[in-house]
Amino acid sequence: MSIKGLVMSEEKPNKQNAEGSYIVQASGGSTASINVHLPLPYLVPGSAPPLPTLIVGRKDNLAHLKARLGIAGGGQIPASVQALTIICGWPGVGKTTVAAALAHDLDIADAFPDGVLWVSLGQNPSLLSELTAWGRALGTDDLLHTHTPEEASAQLTALLRNKRMLLIVDDVWESEHAMPFKVGGRGCATLITTRDNSVAQALASTPDDVYKLAVLNDEKAFELLQILAPNVVAQHSALSQELVRDLEGLPLALQVAGRLLNVEASYGFGVMELLAELREGARLIKAKATIDRVDLINETTPTVAALLQKSTERLDDQTRDCFARLGPFAPKPATFDLEAMKAVWQVQDPKPIARTLVDRGLLEFIPEMGRYWMHALLVMHAESFLTED
Repeated sequence: MSIKGLVMSEEKPNKQNAEGSYIVQASGGSTASINVHLPLPYLVPGSAPPLPTLIVGRKDNLAHLKARLGIAGGGQIPASVQALTIICGWPGVGKTTVAAALAHDLDIADAFPDGVLWVSLGQNPSLLSELTAWGRALGTDDLLHTHTPEEASAQLTALLRNKRMLLIVDDVWESEHAMPFKVGGRGCATLITTRDNSVAQALASTPDDVYKLAVLNDEKAFELLQILAPNVVAQHSALSQELVRDLEGLPLALQVAGRLLNVEASYGFGVMELLAELREGARLIKAKATIDRVDLINETTPTVAALLQKSTERLDDQTRDCFARLGPFAPKPATFDLEAMKAVWQVQDPKPIARTLVDRGLLEFIPEMGRYWMHALLVMHAESFLTED
């Protein structure tokens, strides 16, 4: 390792990052031992999702959230760190995406040099095992000997007393699930995401603790659709704007719609046909004529529910079955490599099926990790196929 012309060999490296004691040899041959801290912004202890590959329309949101964490832009004096921030918004609005962007942010790495701890809880979390995972990320297995979340939480509080870390608790469904993870010391900050306003209010100490993440405005939503389906949008600008309005600015829905438009175009269908089918699907859902996606309908708008149904409608039986199988096997967050998909799907070569699901917007490939990511709402959609049987 070489820094500013010095040749360095690691003596006592910290396994969590690139800090530790190093033997330094200058050009004249003399040596000395120094302590070096080299934060690695992409090293996020825990099960954080990968750095998002596409974020549109969230620049201001990220700046506001970073300001809450004591990071000011534009040469301004940094604000004091807000100990707790709860991001609240609709499913599919981008809460996890925004939190993941912060987890991998260079400024965050500087502000919290001891790293980021991440947990995704979901509906039925195993609190003790998740707390134990945080303990392991901090370099101890002592939490394996704890018997209750409260006991594990107390040990984490002691471990974090003198740390400067960002703690991210993603996808909280019940306020009591998040309480054991509020363990940061004075140098830490905690970021929680939830779809439920009542959960946010229950966790907040003051109203200012809650940060509402809104849908994209029409301009940014249209920009996102343009990026995903440039040719189709260029040919049908007015209809594409109608589609954006129907999808109510939800980034997940726009991602799926953009991929779907490209596939539909290959079948000879355009925005008009997709828009008509989505509106009819939404009408049927509102009339409760289709009740096979009850969980999905409860979690999003009728038009988005219709879009997700449409996204799997033209899949062949094998591909639809493979998509469905990913649901119950999905870790939190839901990322898969090809070997895992090969085992779950019981196929020799999973790449063609994975490619089809990416084309449909049902999976996203993360090149830096060599893994595929599935949004929580799409996990629910996948699981709904299995409940029909």
